[in-house]
Amino acid sequence: MKLKSQIVGLPVISIVEVASLGKVEDLVINPDTGSVDYLVVEPEQWYKERRLLAMQDVAGIGEDAITTETGTNVVSVSSQPAAIELLQKNIKIVGCPVMTKKGRLQGTVDEILVDEQTGKIAACHWTAGDNGNNGLIPANLVITYGKEMLVVAEDFAANLVQDMAGLPTAAVRQPAEEKVKLQASQDPLQFFEDKQKQYLIGRIVTTDILSDEGEIIAEQGQRVTQDMVDRAVAADKFVELTLNTRE
Repeated sequence: MKLKSQIVGLPVISIVEVASLGKVEDLVINPDTGSVDYLVVEPEQWYKERRLLAMQDVAGIGEDAITTETGTNVVSVSSQPAAIELLQKNIKIVGCPVMTKKGRLQGTVDEILVDEQTGKIAACHWTAGDNGNNGLIPANLVITYGKEMLVVAEDFAANLVQDMAGLPTAAVRQPAEEKVKLQASQDPLQFFEDKQKQYLIGRIVTTDILSDEGEIIAEQGQRVTQDMVDRAVAADKFVELTLNTRE
């Protein structure tokens, strides 16, 4: 599970190209499914349009980066009609007042908790303001994700939870069909490194790679081997090797 604040601001890294594709600026929420369908990625240049990464194309979300298989997964907003429709609905949740089914205003939402494997919103963090009451509103108590308001069950305050362990099983379950994706999201940077090692094998080294002690790890013109990759990792030169190869 990830908070919105833990996702926004992270760089998106492509596994195949070993490239940063820009930082996440916002989440695109689908109010009908109660899920994050896309991540908004900053434009390549300030004068260009923003781009999108579909949650289904996210390989993993870690503390330092979000990974996706290839840079082609990040696409222009204008190429995604479904995303444009959601953007026009402008569902933010964070900052919205909370209203019960019978029309009582009860505090505001200051965070959302997202299942990084499915994109589902597992809970909204609610705060009552001056009286200090707060807690997680499980998704099953949310009736409507509105543009300007979150509508919840009348008895939501009596069913708040204080941490993820208290959420309903459905909100934290790990479906079997998500096993591969789960492994990636549990340790996305390791997943990224493993994929990149596979990608490097057979590529041509474009400059000599030396250890800090001056020992040769790879010579210009050689093709990358598994042994070469292992030596680069051991010498903390894996990134340098990665950035200095060609097909």
